[in-house]
Amino acid sequence: MLSLPSIFSSCALYQADAPLTVHGKTDPAVLVTVRLSSGNGTVFSEAAAESGPDGSFSAVLTTPEASYAEYVLTVAAGEECHTAEHILFGELWLASGQSNMELTNVFIPDAELLYDAVAGKKIRVFSVSYDVPENRFPWEPDEYTRGEWIGAEDRRGLSNVSAMGLKFVEQLYAALNRNAEIPVGFLNASWGGTPISGWLPRDAVLADERMKEIAARTGCLTEFEKWNTRGDLNFQQPAAQYNLKIAPLHGVKVRGAIWYQGENECGGEFWTKTYADWLRLYQKVYAERFGADPARFMMICSLIYPWTYGPSGECNLGYLNDAFVTVAKEAPDKFIAVPIGDLEPDWAFTLSNHPIHPTNKYPLAVRTAKLALANVYENRPEALAIAPAVLESWKAEGKGIRLVFKGGTGPLRVGTGNGERIRGLYAAGENGVYLPAEVEILSDRELFAYCPEIPAPVHAAYGIQSMEPKVNLFAGDYPVLPFFTDRENYIKIEARPWYDPGVGAAWASKMRGDLLDLFFRPVWLPLGESEVCPDTAFRCCDAASLRIEAADGNGGVFGTAVRSYPYQRLDFGRFGGMRVHLWHTDHTSASLALTSADGTETVFPFRKTGALRGTWEIWEASFDGIPEDVEFARMEFRFEREGESFRFVNLEHPRLFFRETVGEKA
Repeated sequence: MLSLPSIFSSCALYQADAPLTVHGKTDPAVLVTVRLSSGNGTVFSEAAAESGPDGSFSAVLTTPEASYAEYVLTVAAGEECHTAEHILFGELWLASGQSNMELTNVFIPDAELLYDAVAGKKIRVFSVSYDVPENRFPWEPDEYTRGEWIGAEDRRGLSNVSAMGLKFVEQLYAALNRNAEIPVGFLNASWGGTPISGWLPRDAVLADERMKEIAARTGCLTEFEKWNTRGDLNFQQPAAQYNLKIAPLHGVKVRGAIWYQGENECGGEFWTKTYADWLRLYQKVYAERFGADPARFMMICSLIYPWTYGPSGECNLGYLNDAFVTVAKEAPDKFIAVPIGDLEPDWAFTLSNHPIHPTNKYPLAVRTAKLALANVYENRPEALAIAPAVLESWKAEGKGIRLVFKGGTGPLRVGTGNGERIRGLYAAGENGVYLPAEVEILSDRELFAYCPEIPAPVHAAYGIQSMEPKVNLFAGDYPVLPFFTDRENYIKIEARPWYDPGVGAAWASKMRGDLLDLFFRPVWLPLGESEVCPDTAFRCCDAASLRIEAADGNGGVFGTAVRSYPYQRLDFGRFGGMRVHLWHTDHTSASLALTSADGTETVFPFRKTGALRGTWEIWEASFDGIPEDVEFARMEFRFEREGESFRFVNLEHPRLFFRETVGEKA
């Protein structure tokens, strides 16, 4: 009985100018003929093989160059014949990983626009089935897992494949077909919640002594006796996804892989030291087994989007993303790391707004495709690779740290360059406490990071805080890739969005019973009937100040409050006080009220300590008597101003200072 894996079926799209190994099963010792013919019956390529004792056979065809011409694949074994029609040859990619690659178009608000864009195009997708009878994954690679080819007109089929994958190939198609006829497609093979070890074949891990040791040490080697004993977590077994999802693709070549995976590896320090090794092995194995040109097989990896990876302040996400940056930096001809932290968050209502699955997949796919086009299809040598900028060197110099970058497509800039404050950059002194840093751009590839509250910074970090989207340091078209300079100590960073009065909302989490409620929340809350808003008309040093106004002309307290959240703790016990810039303070008293988790309130008066331009003034509150380990649930800036119709204060530049810097001016 002749049978072939489902990938060898009608309406397929295979890689052009590459070997195609057609394989299957029939009766033992049968001569099998495999033929690739054009529409008029002309044979383009033909091969023959005799089936083995178990009936298996394989024959290698050469494939034609890319075109819109359709072909017929015929496999004859004795009196049996399998025919696959309407076959195209062009550019084929693998889209794999876990839930953020898996996220389908049905959850994307603009999906209908994408379906319209691909309609009528020579775009095809092969989607591998999730069918696992009785939740028992195959111990050996199963090439006969079901799958199907989906065409560009099949909106229902496209709705159930990777959103990132479909937008990626749509972008490739648009660029490659300007002056040529090049079909484009991808192999849809992903599964949410899977570790990278699940996507690697057991034989490859066992053949690499270093990876074998790492796998054993980290619990990623599974013995046959323990196979399929994890119940609902069988899908996370090492090699399980390779055996189920990747084995059905055997024999087909691809140009490269786009990879979006890593949440599973954010939970333990051992991953921060080994994930780059897993990436190297993945690229090596897939290049050898699936690469149309193994020497130029590109793995384009999305960084992981901000999320609550670990306790407050932990930078587990940053360490994982650093693995992607590491391999991209050491082998730009094999890896590209795609930054994501600047992209606007966008959540799917039909996924209960689960924020681990942002629906900004189309913008990410556009960026990924742009990097693929520049590095894979323009045949650039390694020395001319186009990639996001990475930190090349750094040096602590007096009051700051000099940072030198390489790569990127243009000069360094902060956001739009219109006075926007840098976000996601931190500096630390010898005590290892990180505070938001300022930046001075020295040249196209060089900048100086500093923090006035840290007289002699020794380290800097950018984009590694686990709960901070919308970082904004760019080098041309792409954000700078995340970095940290302290490679010896484990880094913890609390974000302080209230450092910038122009930031009205921050990504923050709180628990509602057992449910994690994680979305953007207001940074500045009004006290009582007060009104609070950013003000760009009256400011001194920042891009915006915060206008805090009493709602009526009566006396009493007005002001604004800031809540504490995980990753944004009010951990003031380590600091000596707070310094702010205030305007319109005649006949005004000011204080900072800190409330602990048990409701205890401590009030610290602000006092005027210096003058600034335009009648702005420096005010300070000293945290006398606060134990170092204390944290607060809320802080309130309180103001009292009597006898005037216009009862308001403008506040900007709130800054913590350490105990030894009390009284020093900002």
